[in-house]
Amino acid sequence: MKVLLKIIAVVALLSIVFTLGVGCKEKESSYVSHVVTMSDSGTFKILQLTDTHFINSSVTNDSDVSLNYSLRDEWAMTAMRSVIEDAAPDMIILTGDSTFTLDQIKVFTRTNDNYAAFKKVADYIDSFNIPWLFVFGNHDEEGSLGAKLAGSKASKKTQAEAAKKALGDYLMSSHIKNCLYVNGPEGITGLGNYIVNVRNKDGSLNNTLVMLDSGSYLEGDQRKYEYVHDDQLDWYERAIKDISEKEGKSVVPSIIFQHIPFTAYETVLTKFQTALENLGEDWHDTIKVDGKERTLTVDGETITYHGGVYNEGEVCASYVGEWNGVDYDGGHEFERIKALGSTKYVFCGHDHRNTYSFTYEGIRLTYGMSIDYSANGIVPLVAHQDIYDKTEQRGGTLITLDSKGGVSISQVPFTRNLYREALAAKE
Repeated sequence: MKVLLKIIAVVALLSIVFTLGVGCKEKESSYVSHVVTMSDSGTFKILQLTDTHFINSSVTNDSDVSLNYSLRDEWAMTAMRSVIEDAAPDMIILTGDSTFTLDQIKVFTRTNDNYAAFKKVADYIDSFNIPWLFVFGNHDEEGSLGAKLAGSKASKKTQAEAAKKALGDYLMSSHIKNCLYVNGPEGITGLGNYIVNVRNKDGSLNNTLVMLDSGSYLEGDQRKYEYVHDDQLDWYERAIKDISEKEGKSVVPSIIFQHIPFTAYETVLTKFQTALENLGEDWHDTIKVDGKERTLTVDGETITYHGGVYNEGEVCASYVGEWNGVDYDGGHEFERIKALGSTKYVFCGHDHRNTYSFTYEGIRLTYGMSIDYSANGIVPLVAHQDIYDKTEQRGGTLITLDSKGGVSISQVPFTRNLYREALAAKE
């Protein structure tokens, strides 16, 4: 009888466990790749890093520090470590351009091996033992890897797709322990479109994190940038609706991370340029550096300027105009985000000297602070190729979620000038 009772108890326990397990799986949408849970602190801190631009160069120069390219990745790693230690995040999200290994700069760096550079930055981030996510930028695909895999005679698009697939596979390999990246669904544009849910300690949904591949270039021109395509936005909408249904909500809150900014980032500057310039030095504040946010109204339209710098001189957003006989409108992401009503925050990278943040038509659009020491700093004697000697744009962006649904955003600057420190060390 005792044996029989034990058997019945075990069967009952297994039944309960099985039921709970199935219940969890049924609740979590099939669109969700991973789930992370908020800690006992009641907050979940996400650190956005962007445009790390590793080059993996061994070129040294004893007479000119600016041409000692072997130092560039070391500087980037020093900055990253400082920002990560200052922020103490629960998660890191790298929003593209982890590498900068264009064929055109090989004459200076003596390498265009984007696979080696990518592994270097991925291994480094992974060494912090913090869960991290990744989305592709326009430079990650550039270098020798695509031609090596697809053949030198293959199209640029085919080479890029092969390179991105290999890089994505590396993130999902046994070499990387903490990255939650997945290649995402087949049959839609791009690679690395995926979703991670953040849940509160009690199991309720806090926020849905949406990673989108914003592409690279329109065919044949490296200054005409791509966009998030309609089929990706269709997938995004289906995912949000499915997650919302399973959560029993009309619409769940979500945050989008991508590399290339859509055209609304530029529209804000165009419409509010004079009002922003009238702020004077305030236009060069870092986010909430003085605890203030400015509300600006022009022709009946209102934005909230949360701070940040506009030093790129332009917004390299998705291309609008005619190219190769085709008219491009920059994509429809902003309009479709507004219509769905789920996403209230978007974070991008791409423009290394822009760090501004606005709330425009109910959605906060934020540039992440960049790490870049190389993309605007390899070619000597060319204007603006001195980003290694600048500091106001460098650092990370901290997004803090609280258990009540609040979202706060702050910058984590890295203000040391490692180039000047290296110069001083030579004296």
